[in-house]
Amino acid sequence: MNKFFIEIFNSHSKSIDNQSTGNAIFNEKNLKVSFTKKKFCCHKPSKNNNYFVLSSISSRDRKRIIKKYNFINIENSDSEILLDLYQKFGNKIFKIFGSSFFFFSYDFDKRTALIVRDHVGFNSIYYTKKDDTLFISSSLNDLKKNCGKNFKINYRILKKFLNLDSFSKEQTFFKDILKLPPSNVLEYNNQSISIYDYPKFTDLTLSDSNSSQIEGLKKMLKKAIIRKEELQEDKVGFLFSGGIDSTTILSFFSKYDKQHKKLFAYAAKFDHIEDSLKNSIDESEFQSEVLNTLDVEDRSYETEKLSTISNLDFYLDLIGQPFFFPNLYLSHEAFKKAKSDGVSKVFNGCDGDTVVSHGFEYYEELFLKLKWFELYKQIDKLSKNVNLSKRSIFNRTVLRLLLYEKKLYFSAKNKHKTILSSPLHSNSIEVESLVADYYGIEEVYPFYNVDLINYCINVKPSLKINEYPRYILRQAIKGVVPDKIRRRTDKANLTHGVIYSFLNRDKDIIEKHLNNTHEDLKKIFDVSDLKNNWNNLLSDPKKYSNFSNVPSQIFAYVVVNRWLERENLR
Repeated sequence: MNKFFIEIFNSHSKSIDNQSTGNAIFNEKNLKVSFTKKKFCCHKPSKNNNYFVLSSISSRDRKRIIKKYNFINIENSDSEILLDLYQKFGNKIFKIFGSSFFFFSYDFDKRTALIVRDHVGFNSIYYTKKDDTLFISSSLNDLKKNCGKNFKINYRILKKFLNLDSFSKEQTFFKDILKLPPSNVLEYNNQSISIYDYPKFTDLTLSDSNSSQIEGLKKMLKKAIIRKEELQEDKVGFLFSGGIDSTTILSFFSKYDKQHKKLFAYAAKFDHIEDSLKNSIDESEFQSEVLNTLDVEDRSYETEKLSTISNLDFYLDLIGQPFFFPNLYLSHEAFKKAKSDGVSKVFNGCDGDTVVSHGFEYYEELFLKLKWFELYKQIDKLSKNVNLSKRSIFNRTVLRLLLYEKKLYFSAKNKHKTILSSPLHSNSIEVESLVADYYGIEEVYPFYNVDLINYCINVKPSLKINEYPRYILRQAIKGVVPDKIRRRTDKANLTHGVIYSFLNRDKDIIEKHLNNTHEDLKKIFDVSDLKNNWNNLLSDPKKYSNFSNVPSQIFAYVVVNRWLERENLR
């Protein structure tokens, strides 16, 4: 994870010393910047260009930019190139980036700052004001430590978190500390902050042919996965579940990468879980189907002794605020193993289902546009392959949405855009990347490639779901991914693993927190119902493994309660 700390103050302000090991320090006039040397490019002001620029872009994006805009002096730094492009094209320039990037510029003459967050939110950006000084940081902990301000807890956001309400794009768990949303720009001028978004999605004109769109997706997947310019390492790791997304990444890389790298697959095993729960979580059959056919080193690990709650203080130290990631222990163990294997980059198949889309938004569009006969045909076709009745599919994919969604979508494409813009995705990346960075691991997210996202948004809705959910993906990976996985419609329910941890590792910790609710928490949350739900879960774990919020509520409560205990100690 890229790390930086920026302080912008007026001529009378006193800058706080932020000497950090391994960081570069820039300090001039009313600007002070601390940043990680290896991960950022710095362009210092000169006589003819009174700017300070800090940036981070991928090798692939740099190569594409130089080619697209015919840069003569290719020896220029990333920061010089970005500054030049921004001055020529404004915010439009940011939509061309294919993956993670970061851009900060400061005009000393105008005393104006500009900071830009990437499309997905790979780089966290927090900010706050103290008197007439603006503090900006990629790290919440660094921001709190360096700005010398006592922050009050944001109980409104805390309550929403406990109720499993939607994540906020801007609010944090501290008052006066805000977060810049993905695909947004922050401008700071004359003590005033303005925030606005830049274009994230692009409308494309694709061939109307089904076969052409399927082949197009296959090409886009190859481009997103095979990163010759960015992967110079001899060893590459993969978070591997045996599902379609992780298998697609591993299989495409193994088949099409010609650099002969050594591949490591990190897969969680649940051999210890009782059979009644194991049947819904065991992926070993699908994992073996892939690992036995590819030249990949199997680095599977058992999860019996692992849990997120039992290691909660470690995570809170890293993250600095409550988080929702009950299965964080799975990737944590993978990163530990990757470090011991000498692997520094690990591929993550996160949100492949969101990017390509299950396609159910198409059903909502058909229903609202009164195309009920076509909807019936589509559901009938699907029901024959997913072992669900037509009534059940309709109830789950249409009726439930119509009853509980705040907004209805007559356009499947627009709903897909809305789903992709949810802060849930960037929040999970922020949390997981902090753990990865702790072990010196950089995560690679092929499905978050912007070109791939734009392509998937513009695919015909009827191709996203047909005989199967995610129909176009299943067709695009034909011949690369084993049919046994390509055609599967089930997926491991990791809630079973969480519940097992609750009962066998975390039971005493959970009950301790349930019986010792923090005084501040009592003001916003009634724990009595949660206690009843916990007792019910103890008596019938299997019942709460499917379609229940109880495990999630328990996790959120314990995280918040422990966090409040720790905040009191500081």
